[in-house]
Amino acid sequence: MKTKRLAEAIYHSNPLVNTEVKEAAIAGIIDFLAASYQAKNEKEPALLVEMILEEGGNEKSWLIGKGIQATRAQAALFNGLQAHLLDYDDVHSDVRGHPSAVILAALFAAGDPDTSGARFLAAYVVGVEIMARFGEAMNPFHYTKGWHNTATLGVIAAAGAIAYLREYSPRLIAETMSLAATQACGLRIQFGTVVKPLHVGIAAQNAVKSADWIRAGLHSNPNFLNEKLGFFEVYTENIVYDVAVNWGDSWRIVTPGLWFKQYPFCSAAAHGADAAVFLHEKYKLSEEAIQAINIRFPPNGDAALIYKNPATGEEGRFSIEYIVWLALTGKPLTFSFFESKPIPSVWRESVQKITRENDTSIKPSEAAIPAGRFTIVDVTTNSGEVLSKRVDTPKGSPKNPLTKAELREKLLCAVEDEAKAEMLIAATHNLYRTTLGVFQEIEQKN
Repeated sequence: MKTKRLAEAIYHSNPLVNTEVKEAAIAGIIDFLAASYQAKNEKEPALLVEMILEEGGNEKSWLIGKGIQATRAQAALFNGLQAHLLDYDDVHSDVRGHPSAVILAALFAAGDPDTSGARFLAAYVVGVEIMARFGEAMNPFHYTKGWHNTATLGVIAAAGAIAYLREYSPRLIAETMSLAATQACGLRIQFGTVVKPLHVGIAAQNAVKSADWIRAGLHSNPNFLNEKLGFFEVYTENIVYDVAVNWGDSWRIVTPGLWFKQYPFCSAAAHGADAAVFLHEKYKLSEEAIQAINIRFPPNGDAALIYKNPATGEEGRFSIEYIVWLALTGKPLTFSFFESKPIPSVWRESVQKITRENDTSIKPSEAAIPAGRFTIVDVTTNSGEVLSKRVDTPKGSPKNPLTKAELREKLLCAVEDEAKAEMLIAATHNLYRTTLGVFQEIEQKN
């Protein structure tokens, strides 16, 4: 019955009656486009374009920022990888991962030019809801066990979103998600490599394929949540009763909401980054003045930050030591510091001054985002003075959000064409009145 209740809830969803939900979805799309365009000149998307052109196929869906079309599956793979490539895309605390990169990559690929913009927005909201509810039900075990939630939960959420977009029956919604669930994969050991964003592209692609296969007449066992060998039994140790309870009473895209990044690295490091930036700006610290640094987290608060002495900037996206050292010593937390090239050996030696600990004695703030999380950065100077800063709600998180102007600036900087950025923003704000084809028209004009 769990699967049936969820499929029925998805089928009957009508989230856009709430204006706040619609505005949240619009903001999510703008941020997704910013993260996508920011990566448009990186070598990995270019490699995928070469492979897509060599493979060929029926041109159905647009490649964001490239002005060309590809098959639905190719577009989902490309757009998913590109959106997550720089770890600049949104996160959600219930998911413990990145919902929009996988869901929107899949939806843009699955939609047609005449697809209703309102239905597209609603499908996006539904996808976030599915992914957040699965994340809440399955974490922390699923994540700390080593699964990459954005991939494992994202493929199911994206498949459900496409099924809703296409107005599948409840039975076919369940079959589509079930077929996606049997393809759920992605290991966190790949963090710090290009395989992490590739997970997102693969998940989006598998979601699109699942929806297409079901539409073509293939069938799967719809009861993927009910059977003893179902998804929850296999992927988590928690007892998951019913992820559809109170469906539609509120929407997770609003509460707790999406987290839009200002930095291109793992959001688990955002608290520490803000703390380090504060300490540098207040005390004007130099490298020579720092004797030691200690960084404190709640238990498992640093689980995603798997590199203590990263070898490359790409690994540095998942190293609190590297990020805090950069910020404390006044280096800008910009894209150039998180590329795949080696980190200078002198910096790697400096990072050895940093220790981290999980401190069970500190009470989390009620305002913390994610719930129960904080980071404290303690700096001991050569004079023996201890400077400390605690952050519970980093900039960009739902309780300390980017402003509309800051979100616009993020897209403008990524697109590097003010006129095109403004067209994308206008198209997104008007999407519920038009069709998905407006985005392809903008690509073709530019």
